[in-house]
Amino acid sequence: MPCLTRTLPDGSDAVYAWFAAMHTRVDILLRSAVHGPDYLTSTIGLIRRQIARIEATGNRFDPSSELAALNRLPAGRIVTLSPLLHHILALCLDYHKQTEGLFDITVNTPGHTPSTITHIHLGPGRTFSRDLDTIIIDLSGFIKGYTLDRIKPLLLRRGITDALINMGNSSIMALGDVPGPVTDACLTTSGNDTPDRLHIIDPRTGQPLHGQRTSQVITPGGAQGEVAATVRFIREQ
Repeated sequence: MPCLTRTLPDGSDAVYAWFAAMHTRVDILLRSAVHGPDYLTSTIGLIRRQIARIEATGNRFDPSSELAALNRLPAGRIVTLSPLLHHILALCLDYHKQTEGLFDITVNTPGHTPSTITHIHLGPGRTFSRDLDTIIIDLSGFIKGYTLDRIKPLLLRRGITDALINMGNSSIMALGDVPGPVTDACLTTSGNDTPDRLHIIDPRTGQPLHGQRTSQVITPGGAQGEVAATVRFIREQ
């Protein structure tokens, strides 16, 4: 993990690092007038481990992830989820209700319909089951923003109040005094960056949305931003 350190004119220290995760590049800038470069670098290490933990849980393209195992689950079988995956899925189901179905983590299921998501069930004791064994749960449009929300309390516990976390230029969190387009908020981008890369599927029709365009939102939290940007993109078709 490459790291660059610098003492700024005001006497504070800054550390910048980058690495690959979640199918993209993660750039991190931390600044502190209290903590030195070693402390900031070790904090970046903690952030990297946090990201790796969430990715190992919710990356459906990794056959060893908990989510991939869930996508292989036979219909009717009940399993107990980890607290992390249970929390993620519960949030996603709640956002599905809040957006009247426009945010849908089952949209990549073959033969998807607006009722597909009703065939997955969270029960007491963090249990999970599904009525159809063809359902694919995909967290790609949510997990980066969720990760930013988990990184923020880690930073605050470490006494870091100035930070910039950029996950692939589509999910960005800024805290305190750092360069960037937002302050103490998240900037999220959703959409098609080229005419041929169709990222968003309309859950009402099951069809990808065409057109080279993007939707950007600024929100207090990353997960909220992922949902809002996706829904805005669908509504603006």
